[in-house]
Amino acid sequence: MEINREMAIKWLTDILKFDSVETEAKENAPFGQGVADCLDYALSLLSSLGFSVKNIEGYCGYGEIGKGELFGILCHLDVVPASGKWTYPPFGAELHNNKIYARGALDNKGPFVCALYAVMRLIKEGKTPSRRIRFILGCDEESGWKCMERYAKTEEMPALGISPDGDFPVINCEKGIVYHTLRHPKPDFLIDMGGGDRANMVPDYAYATVKNTPEVLQNVSQAENIIYKVENDTIKIEASGISAHGSHPEDGDNAILKVLNALSFDKMFANMYPCFFSPNGNNVKLNIEDKESGKLTLNLGTVKLCDNEIVYELDIRHPISYTKEQITEMLKGALKVKVEQGFFHLPLFVPKDHELVVTLLKAYNKVMKTNAEPITIGGGTYARVLPLGVAFGPCFPNSPAGIHCVDEYIDLDEFDLACEIYYQAFKELLF
Repeated sequence: MEINREMAIKWLTDILKFDSVETEAKENAPFGQGVADCLDYALSLLSSLGFSVKNIEGYCGYGEIGKGELFGILCHLDVVPASGKWTYPPFGAELHNNKIYARGALDNKGPFVCALYAVMRLIKEGKTPSRRIRFILGCDEESGWKCMERYAKTEEMPALGISPDGDFPVINCEKGIVYHTLRHPKPDFLIDMGGGDRANMVPDYAYATVKNTPEVLQNVSQAENIIYKVENDTIKIEASGISAHGSHPEDGDNAILKVLNALSFDKMFANMYPCFFSPNGNNVKLNIEDKESGKLTLNLGTVKLCDNEIVYELDIRHPISYTKEQITEMLKGALKVKVEQGFFHLPLFVPKDHELVVTLLKAYNKVMKTNAEPITIGGGTYARVLPLGVAFGPCFPNSPAGIHCVDEYIDLDEFDLACEIYYQAFKELLF
């Protein structure tokens, strides 16, 4: 089989057309049919290229080639919802101005294709893998990592590997991640409230429905950055924002905050609104940082009404020198509501002089003709499940990534650069 760029672009457009947002579980499709179909396609592609493949009950799968020590390339096929107004269909994989637009173009289907193409180029050149190369494909990265939990139960975990699900040049440090659920009683004037899709996304839409009383109407009518509509005995408040990745809340425009501000004539909402205004947690006494990983970030991702309580989800990315328990206690001390610790990932740190980091950085600097150093991110990658692993690409410094944003795309010039960087890195590490 001939392996060339045109073929790799076809793999990319084909896989991007799957709507792999998590939906209702079905038999052999624990994260919904769209995710399962995408996994089936990816494993079929790997099989056609000579990999031995395994579907692990729809939770995840892998394709393996070569002999020797196992090296993992960990990617995910699920994507966050394609909310907001897209210029092009989010699952159309359309090419415009040398960019392919689709949810998952960068996070994380595009990088899977880049890494696969790099491996196949080396094999087709007649080179023999010096390790077993295993592409591990998760299906629940955006929602809870149940895929990796299931993989770890029965499958061999690579001692070494990468996750092409972050930034170049190479990420040797990832902040700790901990979600929190906040709850407080619903005030009498509130009928309904909602906003956001995931804790790890800056919400681009939020709403509240309130009783239409003279006092409420007067306050709502004076609020900024919202629209409202009076419907007999109710008032519908709506706000729009700009989505962004939860690890970079400063890049978005949080719609929930605008609704909280509109409701801040109520004492509880007046107390809650300023708590989340700072992306560094300054208003909840979480303005902490360290030399290795920088400042904490805080994203108010969702809000909903549940059993007469207002329920919020917070995504906090904290410096590696702090524990999740410390973060929770600091949050409890700053807020006058119920605080529950939830989903978390422990921090990751690999010394910059480790052979893996040095080799990856050398490949990046060779292609890009730079002298870059390793970096820290607030994002969480599958590298954390490995005994030793780092994130490596695909996003380039100073390039607008658009991950978790409207009109996510992969620039084909950067696609080519990423493929070449992976090619150079894999040639040193795996062949």
